[in-house]
Amino acid sequence: MKKVIITILLSCFVFFAKSQIKQSNEYLLKLSGGHVTFGSGDFFGYSVSLDASKNVIKNPSFALNKLLIGAELIFDNGVKNPPISSINSFYHVSSTVLWPKASYYPFNKLLSGLNIQLGPTIGYSYRSQEGGFHLYTDALGNLQRDSKIIFDNGHIYGYRISASLEFNISKKFFIGPRVDWSNNNEAEINTLLGLGLGLKL
Repeated sequence: MKKVIITILLSCFVFFAKSQIKQSNEYLLKLSGGHVTFGSGDFFGYSVSLDASKNVIKNPSFALNKLLIGAELIFDNGVKNPPISSINSFYHVSSTVLWPKASYYPFNKLLSGLNIQLGPTIGYSYRSQEGGFHLYTDALGNLQRDSKIIFDNGHIYGYRISASLEFNISKKFFIGPRVDWSNNNEAEINTLLGLGLGLKL
């Protein structure tokens, strides 16, 4: 599933990169990926996202270089095989989230790639966790474990904040790190540390 998602997003990114669109730096297309922690940092997973935004500032100033309005489609997934031992339980989550947002670039010349992004989120999440277990010894003296698995799937909504720094590698392409913080109605406080590759159109 992970390879399928990454392949689809890369294909979309390459398609738009090859499109014959007039270069005006008014549009931005960005592909990002990184590690995400769910809840209170219980475990690491991965995140892949695709962002499409448009700059609404025609005359940049020192205090306002760009203001982008757009949306980002985000795929988050927790560990594929959560560890289970005689004393530890597990919790697994994967989600697809749409993030309408505004991206604020405060500086025109100094650190022009620095930006802050903010907006609401809505999506769907799949969750499974161990609701309880007990240990016992079988007839051969081996320690056994019986588990009860709980599934909690449903819609999620909340908000997300991101800060990133973009470095130009050509007239059209840029790359840079990003740090995200998000919260939703399931009381999941998630953090992301990732890297983005972008295209200016």
